[in-house]
Parts: sequence; structure tokens; C-alpha cells
Amino acid sequence: MSFNFVPKELKFFDFLSLQADNIVKTADCFKACVKRGVFDEEVVKKIKDLEHEGDTLSHEIVDMLNRTFITPIDREDIYSLTNTLDDIVDMINSMSNRIKLYKLDANDEYMVQFADTIDQSAHALCNAVKHMHDTKRSRRVLDHCIEVNRLENLGDQIREKAISHLFETEKDPIMVIKWKEIYEVAEGTLDICEHVAKVIESILVKNG
Repeated sequence: MSFNFVPKELKFFDFLSLQADNIVKTADCFKACVKRGVFDEEVVKKIKDLEHEGDTLSHEIVDMLNRTFITPIDREDIYSLTNTLDDIVDMINSMSNRIKLYKLDANDEYMVQFADTIDQSAHALCNAVKHMHDTKRSRRVLDHCIEVNRLENLGDQIREKAISHLFETEKDPIMVIKWKEIYEVAEGTLDICEHVAKVIESILVKNG
């Protein structure tokens, strides 16, 4: 195995920024589709293509890690960050597939709230990732991470209200099972966003 002995700071951070951009594209697309209430083959394929793009970026970063001797931040942090960023797109792709599979009308009031919250979290994470290499902006990066934490707490509240409303109003037990699963995956997506924010906060502490 050959190593590059020059730190690849810009290259690693550039690829992480591309991952973050891909999350925003995916979240924006998902939000728009939820508001339209339509998850047809075209929509699902578009989100799946974005998921493939995320996988490619993740593999490229891991490949760079294997070929680079000196990294701008700890190797474990780069590995953890790229994998958790990829997990966000995977979760959105999973929701997209299940909504189509279950033939659900995605324009559900709680799903609209979830989609908007996930989209806000994606944008906040993107801003954090894009500036995390700049020590002069560490306070701003931390503010974005705090916003992601706030949105995760909001997601918990949405899930509780959504499931409570579901049990009170839905008479079809199959529909209860379907929607409960979707709500929990949506809240799980925000959990992963929060985990990414914690990874970034840890990196800031170690490299501050």
C-alpha cells in the first residue's frame, strides 16, 4: 500500500462537503415529494440515485483514508463522520421506498412536519460540515450543531403526537402498523443527524 505523506486537508473536507450537499439535495427532494403526497417510480428512483451518489462519496473518502498517511483530523473521526453522513441519506431512501411500497398518501400533517424538520437539520449539518475546517468559525459551527440537537428534540415531540393521533383516529390496524413504522424511521433519521452533530462537536473539541 502506498501512502501520501502530505496532509490532504482540502481534499478530505471537500469530499465531506460534497456528502453534506448530497444530504441537502436528498432532504429537499423528500420534503417536496411529501408535500405533493406523491412517491411514484420516478421520485423513488431520484432519491435512490442520490443514495448511490452518497455511497460513492463515502467509498471514495474511505479509499483516501487507506492511501493517506497524515490526515487533517483523526482518521477515526473522518471515518465516523463519513459513515454517519451516509446513514442519513440511507434513512431517507428507506422512507421513500416504504411510503411507495405501502401506498401511503405522504401528504400527512405529521409527515409534512417530519420532512420539514429533517430538511432543516440537513441544511444545518451542511453548514456545520462546510465550515468545520475553519477554526475561526468554530462558534458558528457549534451553533449549527446546537440547532440540529434542537430539531432532534422537536422530532421526538412530533413522533409522540403523530403516534398518539394515529392510535386515536385510525381504525385499520394495518394502517396503524404502516404509519407507526414510517414515523419511527423519520424520527430515527433525526437521531442520526444529532449523532453527526455530536461527532462534529467532538472534532471541534479535539482540534480547537
